This record gives sequence, structure tokens and C-alpha cells, in this order.
Amino acid sequence: MKTLALVALAAAFLYWVWQRIRSPRPKYAPLAIPPDDPLMLAAVERARATLPEFRGLLAASQGTASVKCPLVTSSGTVEHVWAEVLEHAGNQVKVRLVTPPVTHTGPLERLHTKSLDELEDWQVTLPDGKMRGGFTMRVMFTRGREQWGSLPPELEELERKYGVA
Repeated sequence: MKTLALVALAAAFLYWVWQRIRSPRPKYAPLAIPPDDPLMLAAVERARATLPEFRGLLAASQGTASVKCPLVTSSGTVEHVWAEVLEHAGNQVKVRLVTPPVTHTGPLERLHTKSLDELEDWQVTLPDGKMRGGFTMRVMFTRGREQWGSLPPELEELERKYGVA
């Protein structure tokens, strides 16, 4: 009987580990930012207005690129996730999700093709480590300080890479 209980416990633990691997969770709790937040709306507008700059950086292969786009999760919730740009052609980018959605359970298709019109933000990490774009990230640093009191050191370090807006 003890052996059966230990096997059941081990199986439950392995199942939990398997689920965590299949549906990773973000390192930090998501920020509570309402959909009508004026800073976030302005950041998305600025990101969309500067898409020509993003296209230019992509065309010149200036560093690694990421985009922020909406994703409908298994729960029906729309989350705003970051994805690595793998390829670009015309008005589309092929991406791999890098931000694990919080409200998703089960398998997650990580490869997507997105129109540039769907994007909410973009950023390019230049060879010198500086970042261009990332307008919503700058808002998240501000809102993070408001909600958490301060930013974790690694987020403060990331913020410095964006420089002046």
C-alpha cells in the first residue's frame, strides 16, 4: 500500500512538472494596466507611427527584433505578448512567442505569422546592446514602479538599455 501511494505521489509530481514545462509562467506577476490607460494608448500609437523605422531596421538587419501582439488564450482572454521576429516579408512577420501567457492552459502554438497592422509595439536590440522602440515597455516600467513600489534590479538594468524615449 505504501509503495502504491509513493508511486501515485511521484506520478502526480511528474505530471505537475510536465504541465509547467508545457505551459511556462512568467517570472513576474502581470501588471494591472486597464485597456484605456492613457500612457499605454499613447505608447501603442507611437509604436504604430514609427513602424517605418522598424521596417528600416529589419531591412538593414540591425540586431534582433521583437514585436508585441495580441494573443487569444485558451481561456478566451486577450493577452499582449512579446514574440521574437524570425522572418519578415512585406507587411508580415513570422514570429515565435517568448512571453508565456498567464491565462493559457495546455499546449501553446508558439509560431505565428502577424501582419504589421496587428502589432502593438516593436523593439530592436542593436549590436551595442541598446534598444530601439519598446514604447509599451517604458510604460510598464512606470506602472511597475507605481504598483510594486520599485522595479526588480534586472528590470532596472533592462530599462537603462532603452535610453531616452
